[in-house]
Amino acid sequence: MFDNNPGLTVSASFPSDWQTVSHALDLVQGFVETSRHCADLQEKLAIIVEELVANLVEFGHCPAGQSIDITIEQRGDDVQLVMSDAGVFFDPRLVKRPDGLPPERGGGTGIALVLNWSRDVSYEQRGGRNVLELIIPGDG
Repeated sequence: MFDNNPGLTVSASFPSDWQTVSHALDLVQGFVETSRHCADLQEKLAIIVEELVANLVEFGHCPAGQSIDITIEQRGDDVQLVMSDAGVFFDPRLVKRPDGLPPERGGGTGIALVLNWSRDVSYEQRGGRNVLELIIPGDG
């Protein structure tokens, strides 16, 4: 088992534009360089963040001047991801997962992939913002 940094947290706020995908991946990179998780978890975290941010930018319709907020936190062997935005209501838990796709490949694409690679997924609207919290299981 790794001696992960249990207090490691990174967070940032970004405008809702296509550059945010790159900035969010830079945030993930900074986190994984310090967290020392296995490569599999690092790759899953990057794909999850990229998918969620790209969906927000393309479909979220965030009002001008509103940010996408991202927090990534070490939770023992796991990673907690919290994303907040002021876009349209979207609870990913309500999306029907595609049938017949192997779970080891993420169960499909997009939100299905995010949900299959995460556990303890919660969503709520808080203060006029969508707040998505999920845990990505780690090495232990």
